[in-house]
Amino acid sequence: MTTPPSSESAAPDAVAPAPGPFDILLGEVDLVLGEWRQLVADEPWNTIPHTRLIDSFPEVLPKLFRLARAGCAELDVEVRRLVADAHGTPRRQDGLPLRAVADEWTLLQRACWAVLGRHGIPEPVARDAMSRLEVLIDDAIGVTLRGYYAPELDALRGRGLERRASDEDRRSGETDRRE
Repeated sequence: MTTPPSSESAAPDAVAPAPGPFDILLGEVDLVLGEWRQLVADEPWNTIPHTRLIDSFPEVLPKLFRLARAGCAELDVEVRRLVADAHGTPRRQDGLPLRAVADEWTLLQRACWAVLGRHGIPEPVARDAMSRLEVLIDDAIGVTLRGYYAPELDALRGRGLERRASDEDRRSGETDRRE
């Protein structure tokens, strides 16, 4: 009777594939947050206590990186709710200027670039990953602003300003509104 080869003796020349950019970002969430925190520290608007500054980012970032890795073009419902309620609303309560809300996400992109650079990810690969991440960060900025302006948006609810349910592009002129 022969025994199957152990994993230790199988293919000694086999090399594990290098981790992709999103695998690195997922494994280095704390490093991304540390880099981001250093970038935010230099901002004149940063008057938020350290414990409030981080808020939902440790929970949001892994989900954001997984969505980007999957090629998603927008945040899923769970992440939207988390970003609006646990990030946008607190930023308003903290009195963060509106411009700073978007700046936080821009600085997050810079932090991701820095982490990928430290890991030696080739620029074309990093650029591709970051462009996928940028699409989701743009969506996250919009969702953050919806959380920031939740009281005003709630007051307008029912006055015809809700998001339209149809997928057609009203600006394209492809539909006849008179019908």
